[in-house]
Amino acid sequence: MVMLNRWNGKQGEAASAPGARGKAGARRRGRLHKLWLPLAFLLPALGLYAVFFVYPFLFSLSLSFQQWNLISPDKEFVGLANYVHLLHDDVFWISLRNSALYMLMTVPLAVGIGLAMALLVESLWKGKRLYRLVFFLPVVSSIGVISIVWGLMYNPQDGAVNKLLASFGIQGPNWINDPAMALWALAIVGIWKGFGYNMVLYISGLKSIDRSLYEAASIDGAGRGARLRHVTVPLLSPVTFFILVMSIISSFQVFATIQIITRGGPNNSTNVLVYQIYQEAFQFFNIGTAAASSTLLLLIVGTLTVVQLRLSNRMVHYQ
Repeated sequence: MVMLNRWNGKQGEAASAPGARGKAGARRRGRLHKLWLPLAFLLPALGLYAVFFVYPFLFSLSLSFQQWNLISPDKEFVGLANYVHLLHDDVFWISLRNSALYMLMTVPLAVGIGLAMALLVESLWKGKRLYRLVFFLPVVSSIGVISIVWGLMYNPQDGAVNKLLASFGIQGPNWINDPAMALWALAIVGIWKGFGYNMVLYISGLKSIDRSLYEAASIDGAGRGARLRHVTVPLLSPVTFFILVMSIISSFQVFATIQIITRGGPNNSTNVLVYQIYQEAFQFFNIGTAAASSTLLLLIVGTLTVVQLRLSNRMVHYQ
């Protein structure tokens, strides 16, 4: 009987093995179906991303190791010669310094003004929508039109800026033609155009804060300044991190205002990295040098973003 039972058990296992394998195969096909279905929907977007982002990046990276004038079909491999040339190029270091200065001029003020305007607008009883619209209009306005208008406003004789200063008894400077003031003139345009975007993001962040936290802080005796410092600012830190990252990236990409208002002058005082890349590529036809400068710009912005992310994580952990 024992031998018969063992034989029947083996026969049952042998009979059930194909069924088990069939179920396992069905599960694998189900998992593949679940995997391929989302990929099928993602393929168009991934294809566009590959064509317009991945391929241009790889092509630009390869050009940074070559010498090419954009016209000749022949490209000469030069290794790291383009990078070595940039490190010994005074104009590159001037443009890098100007990019850093422009970032330091625009990012803190645009972020601070955006937060201040968000708090001010949200504190109003009436007219919130109107003020949001007015402050956000520069963000969606054409950068070309804005640059032309501000260029006219900076005219030292008939410009609106110096006329406004003269009404207060202040003699306005020669904004565009003075090397000491030209970058500040562009920074003012950048701040004016960018703070409305920051304001809208901060308003969204303010609306997500639980009102009961302010009530609890008030019961504990916290005044308006203490509530701002200990409740509002810490809870807005994710929004602030996003705004800082986007503002830094945007500040390093400034081009149109420089191209229209100053063209990098006077004496390279407003020549930033992106404008230097444009000059190397489409004025001097040094495509390899321009590609190398683009790669260095990517590394700089990426490094700043990673550092900022680490600092943000440490602050959150500390809190």
